[in-house]
Amino acid sequence: MTEIRTIQPDALPQVMDLVAKVDFPHRSKAGWHWALFENPQQGDIPAGFVAERSGEVVSMVGLQARDFMSDGAVIKAATGHTFISSPKGRGSGAQLARRAIGYPGLASVYSLNNNAGSADLYKKLGMNAWLNEAGRGRVDWPVRPLTMAAGLCFSRLARADRFYDALSSREWFNGRTSSLSQITAALLPDEDRLDPDNATDAALIDSFNASICEVRSVAPVRSAAFYAYQTADPDAPGRSALFTARDGNRILGLMQVFLTKPNAFEPAELEITDLEIHPDASRPRAIGHLVRNAKKIARAAGAGRLRLLLSGRFSREDLSQTGYHFQRRYSYDPAHASFGEGMEHFSEGWIPTGFEGDFHFALRVAPDPKARRRAASKGPASMD
Repeated sequence: MTEIRTIQPDALPQVMDLVAKVDFPHRSKAGWHWALFENPQQGDIPAGFVAERSGEVVSMVGLQARDFMSDGAVIKAATGHTFISSPKGRGSGAQLARRAIGYPGLASVYSLNNNAGSADLYKKLGMNAWLNEAGRGRVDWPVRPLTMAAGLCFSRLARADRFYDALSSREWFNGRTSSLSQITAALLPDEDRLDPDNATDAALIDSFNASICEVRSVAPVRSAAFYAYQTADPDAPGRSALFTARDGNRILGLMQVFLTKPNAFEPAELEITDLEIHPDASRPRAIGHLVRNAKKIARAAGAGRLRLLLSGRFSREDLSQTGYHFQRRYSYDPAHASFGEGMEHFSEGWIPTGFEGDFHFALRVAPDPKARRRAASKGPASMD
């Protein structure tokens, strides 16, 4: 018999066992607690659901709640994540997904970060690729062209199983360990950086958020508290940076980036997970300033490229001052959503930037080579 219950902290050891059996990024128990139970916007929404059979967790789905402003009122939506079912959980995954999708009080349950395989599954569950072509676009800025090219070659080789196993047996392109916070502090002037834990910067963020919500019919609530939560990942301190284009004490443009290493055989890349422009700003000038700073950070961090997802919201003119870049597209839909009854206004007015998604904890972190060397110096690890 299958029992479905709200995920609680006591389930974390079994959640970690479940995650270890699939190709999801590793996360410690403290990291999972942070991701699931420390979200300041979660409110009364469950952090997710697990299915149990004979007391064993056999499948799970996470549900991270997010606040949105819709025509002056705060409403809740949620991003679904970490949707996993073990062989013992056959048939329970769909039950969990439907429980999450149908949870009352949510304007939408969505994913901005699904892969090609899960895209078909989401469609079967009744979720729609509501962004259409606008959701497939991405932009790449090469910052270390040779490194980027080598990574692309490895990625193509890895499409064959015989090469995938060989390339995945070791960590390639893993020479940098500096945190983005250190890099940003060294490369950018004070006026270009934002610290959500700083009271002055927090007030600037809140003012910027109010300006965006005033002109958008639907917008996520960009609170300093949520940005601070995102930077507090115990498994990856310093992996993100938040910076701005300013006019005195007013934010004209805001960008958030995360350093990720997609897999063992590709180089690190810097992902732009939030990019928003003040309604009074010159979009090309503000975006150009932000992207130039992001490229400096990416280069210093050893990344092969800077990447912008969900790029369909930007015009050619918007990106005209960002330097050489590639306009690319996915062959599948990476964003799917189910909208609640009467939420047509929400689905039509919402233009995601990535801030609303699970990128801040779902993107893979490169293993620390120093930690590997320390482990090796203590002798071989148990294979049990």
